[in-house]
Amino acid sequence: MNPETKTDLRRYTPDELRELYKKNPEQFDELAASAINQACNCSSTKSTIKCRQIQWTIDAQLRKARTPLGRMQIMENIFYGRVFSENGKLADLMENCIELIRAASMSEKVPTDKPSLHLAKK
Repeated sequence: MNPETKTDLRRYTPDELRELYKKNPEQFDELAASAINQACNCSSTKSTIKCRQIQWTIDAQLRKARTPLGRMQIMENIFYGRVFSENGKLADLMENCIELIRAASMSEKVPTDKPSLHLAKK
């Protein structure tokens, strides 16, 4: 890559990207597509395929938006859904923590009481 030409997304500041989007949206889209393609290249073929499938799903959902604000709302819903939904990453983390507590306490019952702090007066 020639350091004189800005073909890498990281070489742009947010202000420069905003200006590029306004002045030359085609070049901005090419730059974004290149960055997404590089981001989807993983260490294993299986991971690369999974990454590309996720990106394809995201792109399909984003095409439904009519405005940049609509795209932002769709992205927000995607990320919140993947983290906070019933089957999201946070639920997985909680389940793993419960399993760890069960294994450590050698009991099926997981304590649900919140820890409390008691002050002792002299």
